[in-house]
Amino acid sequence: MDTTVDPVPASVVDAPGTLLREKVYHQLRADMISCRLPPGLEIRENELAARFGVSKSPVRDALMRLEREGLVITLPRQGYRVSPVSLADVQDMFHLREALERACMERIVRRASDAQLAELDRFRRFETPAWDGGFVAYNREFHHTLSRIAGNARMHTQLADLIDQMERAVQLSVSSLKKDDPQSLVDEHCRIVDALQARQLARAQRLASEHVTAAGKRVMRAMSRVVIAG
Repeated sequence: MDTTVDPVPASVVDAPGTLLREKVYHQLRADMISCRLPPGLEIRENELAARFGVSKSPVRDALMRLEREGLVITLPRQGYRVSPVSLADVQDMFHLREALERACMERIVRRASDAQLAELDRFRRFETPAWDGGFVAYNREFHHTLSRIAGNARMHTQLADLIDQMERAVQLSVSSLKKDDPQSLVDEHCRIVDALQARQLARAQRLASEHVTAAGKRVMRAMSRVVIAG
């Protein structure tokens, strides 16, 4: 089993101002969320230590932290495995995300400043009409921004972490999702922005629910095809 992926840039390990274990943790987490370390892959401390050019200690600390987040499973006397992504888990995540995003809509309508609402105009356009053009990153940034301007730090942290975890499911199904036109999803964002800027709470919540539900159905369908094909 090879967990080298690609050589780690020197900036990851040598950048000043961050503890070594934090650097290892953030890189491993990014690799798991992006599926560069795919679900189900067995990983070992010594191979990861060699990849990062560090001792096993910061690697072990990072893996224990990732285990608490549900991204890693410990295999007794064997090592670790990147946690699988199940259809049931993805369904649960979308259900939770819908509830959190509806709560965000209420906080934004009632508490966000006009300047914060105007900031959302930058999401009305996505310049490259293709999934490979960075739509996944654009979409993630839109929803992160919504959770941030809602003004509830705990909710923002929970929703941002949930969106990151859900990206594994999106990455697994992205080859199927590429058949869709991203512009239709940008249009959904525009309608949400319109409702928020008009401070229409009921409409904003309805649109957010429909947006998350539709995304869940797309990902679940795509993942089902991946599971069947596998």
